[in-house]
Amino acid sequence: MADRIEQLRRMLDADPEDAFCLYALGMEYAGRDEHQAAAAHLEQSLVSDPDQPYACFQLARSLAQLRKQPEAAAAIDRGLEIAESQGDDKAYSELAELRVTLRLDG
Repeated sequence: MADRIEQLRRMLDADPEDAFCLYALGMEYAGRDEHQAAAAHLEQSLVSDPDQPYACFQLARSLAQLRKQPEAAAAIDRGLEIAESQGDDKAYSELAELRVTLRLDG
C-alpha cells in the first residue's frame, strides 16, 4: 500500500490540484485507518472539484472515525446537495443511508 501512496504522491507532484489523485490518496489513507490524512486529502479533492458526492461520502466516514460528528453531518449534507443537483439517485441514497448508519439523523 505504501507503494501506491508513493505513486500517487509522484502523480500529485506533477499536478497538485488533481482531484482524482487527492481522492485516491484519501482512500489509501482511510484504508490504513489514517483518517486525519484521509480527511485532509478528501477535503483538498473537494476544493479542486467541488462536485463529487462520493468524496463527501468518504470524507464523512473519515470525520466520523475522528469523532467529528458535526463535520461529518455537514459533509453528508453537502454530498446530498451535490447528488440531488446532479440527479444522482444512487449517491443520494447512499449518503442518506450513511447518515442513518452514523446516527447523524437527529
